[in-house]
Amino acid sequence: MIVQEIFTVTGNTDVDDDVIYCRRLEFVGPGAQLVIKPKKDAPLGAQRVLKIVANVINTTLAGGSGEITYNLDGDYFPNFELPVGNLGLDPETQAKAGDNGDPNFNQGPLPPADIASPNFDPILDPLHYVGNYPKAQDGGNGKPGGRGGKGTKGSNAPVVEIWATEINGNLILDLRGQQGGNGGNGGNGQFGGNGQMGSAAVTGTDTTWLGVPNVICKQGPGLGGDGGRGGNAGCGGDGGDGGNGGIVKVFYTAGVDLTTIQTQLQKGIGGKAGNPGNPGNGSKSGPPGTNALSPCVPALSSQDGPSGSGCRQSKEGGISQDGEDGVDGQYTPYQISSIPQFPGLWI
Repeated sequence: MIVQEIFTVTGNTDVDDDVIYCRRLEFVGPGAQLVIKPKKDAPLGAQRVLKIVANVINTTLAGGSGEITYNLDGDYFPNFELPVGNLGLDPETQAKAGDNGDPNFNQGPLPPADIASPNFDPILDPLHYVGNYPKAQDGGNGKPGGRGGKGTKGSNAPVVEIWATEINGNLILDLRGQQGGNGGNGGNGQFGGNGQMGSAAVTGTDTTWLGVPNVICKQGPGLGGDGGRGGNAGCGGDGGDGGNGGIVKVFYTAGVDLTTIQTQLQKGIGGKAGNPGNPGNGSKSGPPGTNALSPCVPALSSQDGPSGSGCRQSKEGGISQDGEDGVDGQYTPYQISSIPQFPGLWI
C-alpha cells in the first residue's frame, strides 16, 4: 500500500502496488500518466488490481488531462519494432509474435539452396556420380519446414477502483485490451536431392557359327536414380488471443462530475495467423547409363522428384487460425456518502 498526502504523477509514473491512498492525486505536466506495472514476483499474466482512494483527483496542472493506463508485459519494443505512441504501453502495442518455424530451409538463390542428402552432382562429386547396376541410387527426400509458433496472448487490462470526493479536469482511463501477437511464419521445405547417374552399358565379343567375331551386349545401361521429393511447407503458427478490456469502478460522493472521466475499455483484437512456408522443389532424376556404340537396348528414364506439398491440415499441424478477440471491459459508477479515511494521517 502506498500512503502519501500528495501523490504526484509526472511523465510516466510506474505503480506496482495494489493501493494508493492519498489526500490529493495530482497529475502535473504534459503527458502525465499513471502506469500500472506488474507486482514484484507476480506470475506473468496475473490479473492486476489497483485501488485509488483520494479526496481530490486533479489534472489541471497537466493541461487539464491526466491518464491512467498500464504496461504488464514489459515489452516496450514488441517484435523488434519501434513502439507506437505512449512509449510502447500495452494498449498501444501488440503482444510478441510467435517464433518462426524451425527448421526453415534456405531456398536460394543466394546463398545456395539447402538440398537433401544424397545429392548427386557431376561437378561437385564426380567420383560418386555414376551408380551401380541395375539402378543407381535415388536422391534424398527433402525435410519439411517447421510449424510457426503461436503468438503471445495480449495482456488483459487491469481492474481499477477509484474512490473520490472531487475530480478536477479530465481523467482518462486507457485500459484497452492488448492486441494478441501474430503467429510465427512456417518454415520452408528442403529441396530434394538429385538422383545418381546409371551405370554404363558393358559390351563384349562373341563369334558367329561361322567363327566371325562380333560385339555383343553383356550388361545393359543402368537406370538412373529417381529424384528426391521436395520437403513440405510448414504451416504458420496460430495468432495469439487478444486481451480483455479493463474493469473500472468509480465510488463517488455527491457533487462529483463524472463527465470528466473518459474510459477506453475496448477488447484487444486477436493476432493474425502466420504465413505458411514454401514447399521444397523436387529434384532431377539421374540420367540413364551411357550406351554409345553398343548393341544394348537403351535404359528407361527414371522419375523426377515431385515438389513438396503446401501447408496441409492432416500433416503439418493443421490450418492456422487467427487469435480470438478479447472481451470488452466495463465501467460502473457507485454513489456513496463518504470514502474510506485513515485517521490521523491528514485533515
